[in-house]
Amino acid sequence: MNELQTADWLAAASLVVALAALALSFYAIYRGNRNTSVATLVAINESFRQAWQRFLSENDEQKRQYELAELMNLVEIACATLNEGSLAGKSHKIMSAYLSEVLKLLIANDYANLEIGKLLNSTTTFANINEYLNVERKPPLSVTIPQEWYHKRLHT
Repeated sequence: MNELQTADWLAAASLVVALAALALSFYAIYRGNRNTSVATLVAINESFRQAWQRFLSENDEQKRQYELAELMNLVEIACATLNEGSLAGKSHKIMSAYLSEVLKLLIANDYANLEIGKLLNSTTTFANINEYLNVERKPPLSVTIPQEWYHKRLHT
């Protein structure tokens, strides 16, 4: 039997170093994704804070309708972000819980229900909200969205 030569030992050591580098790269990607998730969550949270403030403080009816539309667009964006898996770990859980509460508040509000129905201008309006709510969740969301939010058909 041939004894291992220096080149064999160097090759084995290189393999170990390469595997360690690969593991470190995966960990760096994992941590980077988590950090990006937190940054995204903070940005969306700030956007929601501002959107709610504008909507709730507006007294002019046309401007209030506009601010509600902007708020719903933000809900749609947040749902799309969750649907595509852009948030991970606790950031995903926090955003999901927040959206559940936002949708409960909007559904319980008679003004919002009436106005949101008026915002629907195609069968794909709020498609990401609909997809978000239809994804199998454990536990399932205890939110019942008015059907007219999603199933309005344009008749021309």
